[in-house]
Amino acid sequence: MTAIGHLGSQATLNNVNGKQVINMNLCHSEKYKDTQGNIVNKSVWINVSWWQESSKILQYLQKGSQIFVEGIPSVDTYKNKDGQTVAQLRLRATMVQLLGGNKQENNNQQAAPQSDLIPSQQEFLAGGEEVDQAPF
Repeated sequence: MTAIGHLGSQATLNNVNGKQVINMNLCHSEKYKDTQGNIVNKSVWINVSWWQESSKILQYLQKGSQIFVEGIPSVDTYKNKDGQTVAQLRLRATMVQLLGGNKQENNNQQAAPQSDLIPSQQEFLAGGEEVDQAPF
């Protein structure tokens, strides 16, 4: 499964049995017109876990950052505070790609130039290995 979205909060780093996992909440949004011509905004929240050997990328996974993720999906259920059973989408990421900037920076005319932010189109595989982009 693949998804593009914005992070709803700062990603966190946890240690589980001596291994590092980066946890983040991704909001994938979609906008379309229904059969009556009304604009519908639909958002799906995805809990992403990304097992990493290196935490260097953590500093770039800020609230509002746009990322592309690829991984293995699963669905869990839990009881909410009203006692209703709710489904929750999870993704064990195998690859994360930083798409640069965040919503605030994209909407702010005074935003820092891209060169002051993170390298655009940088990919990381599970395990923290950087992947070079093809030259074409």
